[in-house]
Amino acid sequence: MIKKYKTIKIFVLFLLVFNVMPAFSAEQGADAAVTVDNPNIPVEDLGLLLKPLRKEQLLIETEAWFSLLEEKVREIGLKEIEVKNVNRDITKAIDGAKDKIDQIKNGDKAADAAGNQSTDELVVKEELNKNIAALKEKTEEIDQKTQEVSQAIADKAANGEGKEVRASEKEVIASAGEVEAAKAKLEETAESLEKADIKIEDKVQKVADAEVELHGKVKEHLLAQLNKLREEQTALVDRCSIVIQSLKGKGGEIDEYEKYIAAVSGIKVDVKDVSATKALIIGWLTSPEGGIRWGWNIICFVLIVVVFKILAVFLSSMTRHAMKIHKGSSDLLKEFFSNTVSKVTMIIGFVVALSMLGIDIGPLVAGIGAIGFIIGFALQGTLNNFAAGIMILMHRPYDVGDVVSAAGVTGVVASMNLNTTTVKTFDNQIVVVPNGSIWGGVITNVTGSSTRRVDMVFGISYSDDISKAQSILEDIVVSHELVLKDPEPVIRMHELADSSVNFVCRPWTNTSDYWKVYWDITRAVKERFDNNDISIPFPQRDVHIYQEMSAILPAAANQSSSDIPPAPENFDADELSGEN
Repeated sequence: MIKKYKTIKIFVLFLLVFNVMPAFSAEQGADAAVTVDNPNIPVEDLGLLLKPLRKEQLLIETEAWFSLLEEKVREIGLKEIEVKNVNRDITKAIDGAKDKIDQIKNGDKAADAAGNQSTDELVVKEELNKNIAALKEKTEEIDQKTQEVSQAIADKAANGEGKEVRASEKEVIASAGEVEAAKAKLEETAESLEKADIKIEDKVQKVADAEVELHGKVKEHLLAQLNKLREEQTALVDRCSIVIQSLKGKGGEIDEYEKYIAAVSGIKVDVKDVSATKALIIGWLTSPEGGIRWGWNIICFVLIVVVFKILAVFLSSMTRHAMKIHKGSSDLLKEFFSNTVSKVTMIIGFVVALSMLGIDIGPLVAGIGAIGFIIGFALQGTLNNFAAGIMILMHRPYDVGDVVSAAGVTGVVASMNLNTTTVKTFDNQIVVVPNGSIWGGVITNVTGSSTRRVDMVFGISYSDDISKAQSILEDIVVSHELVLKDPEPVIRMHELADSSVNFVCRPWTNTSDYWKVYWDITRAVKERFDNNDISIPFPQRDVHIYQEMSAILPAAANQSSSDIPPAPENFDADELSGEN
């Protein structure tokens, strides 16, 4: 019974394990990042892999990629510390050699009675051997890392990827070879100095020079590795940026990640270390993730701007040509549409070119829209004038050079833009009128037509010969060289006014000759009427006094004011005078 119970218990445990383990494995698989297996995955491919992932999955991917970036930043920090330590070793070697030389020069140089070497020389030689042994030990790590890089390059070549070997990797191999050469030179220097018959201070100086050279080569090797690490960091930053942008698009918070990228992406330059600064600059310029990429991006930026500039000129020319075909379009409208097409094309080209520099143009476009809304709200009056300017350009009530009367101003249109119209009055004043005021009122284009009718009125006395006056007027009008034959002039007796009989004289002429015709005919009419005894009356008033009033006034003059009888109730003083 007990065995049966144990068997059942084992069976139940087996079922539990069988059911729980797949779920646990699936849960583990769900929590594992799927895009970090290849840290060098192309950015485009990474974006495609991230596209179907949900927000929760993208959070896992983001943490995984930022863990890689964190580790790379740590490696760079440790490598920078190594560079600083090498700088300290160089300083220590130079200062140590100087101190030893001073000690030898100032110390006791007497040899013992047996003819052995001086104590100073033995001590110096022993210290030199220790220094050489320490340097050899330090370079073993460099040899090991160099072999790893060489093996990676060999693997790429074996897989047909030799063209993708980066300059930074080649620089690491080359600098490692220089380290080996410097190490060998130090060993040769140490061996040759043992047999050389030179002063002990010269031996110290030569060993110190070889030691400094070795440290310098080690430093160059470390800087090459540092450039390689920074190049890898830049590649990781690019991929981390793709991941967090995908996370942002699906509702994730990315402020913390963006701040981390901004904090670790900067490169601190030590201006005191000239060699490190030089290596940093050269490494960045020759890096595919640095200077080469930015150089190519700048070239693409310039090319795109130039192409869109050419395209803007072409489209502007085509627009101007198309507007010329439509004869009803004004010159201002043609220029406006031409400039608008050119500027819009250039704006689009500039935004596209910015994307080549790695700038996210999405927020830029949104910012332009927000700024446009704010500016539009703040400049409502200006936009009203702008809209009126568009309407004026489209309907063309006047053009530059026309004589207009609008918004209480009369003069010649000197210039116009989308906001204002500049009018030059006949007394040479410059008046700038908002387009909103012009479009909102009555616009009179005085020179809008090629011909105009000159309206004049001439009056003669009631006692003058009407037929003779009309004949004179017709002769004057017909004989004038600037009066048009078609349409025919109109000369008619028009009205019987209070003091004159008025004739209308309406000849037609070219718009540019309007005032000359008006002044010539007016002068000619006055001269001809005077020569033919035809008067041009002017308003006048005749006053008539009744005889009864002349009899009353003398009698009233002989009486005092108190004796004058009051006026009758029905007396009307207006009846004593009359008007014609």
